[in-house]
Amino acid sequence: MKDLMKKIQAQTLDSQPCYLVALIESEGSTPRTGGAYMLVGEKGLLYGTIGGGGMEYAAQQLAQQRLRCGGGSFVKTFDLSPAAGMACGGSCQVQFCYLPVGEETEDLAEEALSAMKQRAPWWFLLPLGEGNALPQIKKDLQLAGRRGVINIDGCAYYAEQYDYDGSVYVFGAGHVARELVPLLSHLGFKCIVLDDRAEFADAAAFPQAERVQQVDFTKLQEVCSLTAKDYAVVMTRGHVHDANVERYLLTTPVGYIGIMGSKNKAAMARAALLADGYSEQQLARVITPIGIDIGSETPAEIAVSIAAQLIQTRAERVSERV
Repeated sequence: MKDLMKKIQAQTLDSQPCYLVALIESEGSTPRTGGAYMLVGEKGLLYGTIGGGGMEYAAQQLAQQRLRCGGGSFVKTFDLSPAAGMACGGSCQVQFCYLPVGEETEDLAEEALSAMKQRAPWWFLLPLGEGNALPQIKKDLQLAGRRGVINIDGCAYYAEQYDYDGSVYVFGAGHVARELVPLLSHLGFKCIVLDDRAEFADAAAFPQAERVQQVDFTKLQEVCSLTAKDYAVVMTRGHVHDANVERYLLTTPVGYIGIMGSKNKAAMARAALLADGYSEQQLARVITPIGIDIGSETPAEIAVSIAAQLIQTRAERVSERV
């Protein structure tokens, strides 16, 4: 959602109207469920996807055509049955929300970006049907579940709640981190990279990161404030540094702790923590070796295995909130 709002902001600043296209309802077998968004300008897709394939291409073409004819919001149902030449067999209701150039659209993007910075739940309201109503941002809304349709002042909106999804704290800025951070960023994770070596804590090496900082691994409490929604990925250059980072992490409510390294390196860090008095129950929070076992060997492959595990963890958290 953050990247989407930045695209809307950039499009407005370029004085180019666009369509926010949303998949709001689906039946049967469809490529995506409700809540998928894409942004379409006069020259084509700007950001996102509502499922790909023929349905998405047709939606893009329709949005471009309507932009050339002056815009206006509307809704369309796409038949994905074999009779319509589609293989999925379901149907999708897609809302085309026209975003004109102007302060109102710019303010919408600013308000959404501001809500994300506050790390508190907020609602995105997309107007349904035809008309000139713009989306709204709400902090408080009474709605069963995290998404649904609500009527406000006689206007129907598709409402979806967004929350702070947590940041990925990457401890260690070596070869795997340089593969992992851009991948996680592309997947919608916000990354913070920390290393105790000045030459590795280089913001230029991690342009996708929210923050890159040189730290003392024995004084992390001075620079970090992890929540239960955050993720910790530990990949320092040795078991001593791993153990120092783990000592800090075990004092926090961080929801995921993953340690990269060989079984021998992990065993050494574990032994050091047990000697310090940490219990088996406390150390059970730690996942090591990190990542899903896909037989990875290279830094890029290891990054994929870690990213897959974080996707899995994030999906489990979302399902628990629904």
